[in-house]
Amino acid sequence: MNTELLKTLVRLKDKWIRLILIDESVPDGSREYQFLPRQFFLGLVALLVSVLIVFILILMFTPLGEWVYRSKESQINMQIEHVLGRLDTLQDSLDVRDEQLGQIRSIIRLNTDTTLTLDERLQSLLLMQNQTVLGGVPRSTPQEVLNLSTQGLISSSLLKSEPIFPTAYPVDGTISRSFKPNEEHFGLDIAATEGEQVRALAEGTIVNINWTIANGYVISIQHTNGLLSVYKHCRTSYKREGDVVVKGDIIASVGNAGVQSTASHLHLEIWKDGLPQDPEVYLLK
Repeated sequence: MNTELLKTLVRLKDKWIRLILIDESVPDGSREYQFLPRQFFLGLVALLVSVLIVFILILMFTPLGEWVYRSKESQINMQIEHVLGRLDTLQDSLDVRDEQLGQIRSIIRLNTDTTLTLDERLQSLLLMQNQTVLGGVPRSTPQEVLNLSTQGLISSSLLKSEPIFPTAYPVDGTISRSFKPNEEHFGLDIAATEGEQVRALAEGTIVNINWTIANGYVISIQHTNGLLSVYKHCRTSYKREGDVVVKGDIIASVGNAGVQSTASHLHLEIWKDGLPQDPEVYLLK
């Protein structure tokens, strides 16, 4: 009914229409109205525009508008803060990557063989080895050893002796998770106080020091006989790549670093010829 009436009004928009209203409860209770449908539609549009203008004025000059604006503004601010947080995380990752790339470029530019760098603490070990091997042959003086170390000409036989195992734990603490290769846990978790000193298991050369989002500082020491020890979730590192360490040297401190860490602990891995080993076999009970 209403649809038909509208269609009729549109079709007759430029013609006068007589509207008769009859009230059957009142004798002669009829009234007549004449109007142009075009004027009716214009008046309807004007009414809608007026209502819209009044609504906008209410939003602009009343507390209701301020509440609506604040609600939308708070949502936008939350979205902006979320984006900024993600940008900060991305920037931190990029800074770490740039630092790592800078270290790699520095090593490539200097073109040094870091595996043969001699730490000053090992000069006495080298002298003792010269005394044992050379016998009556004239022995090197400390100054000669220092000269050799600064020139990078130290023989790899300095650390040719096999590591002695079992040995003491690298940190004072309690085992919180054992070696479970089936669960892709290729090491031993040792719960320890944050900041506790981490010691090298045996003599070797630090072949890699890296910081990752997942594991914090990761330090890898290459030993003889195909052994490699790895120390993860460290808070700080006290050594540099290429440093030669002896058994018991302090190389780092325990931390709760990395997104894969849920508490302060050291994750220790031991690899032999590329295969993961159970660290407990190499440690004193």
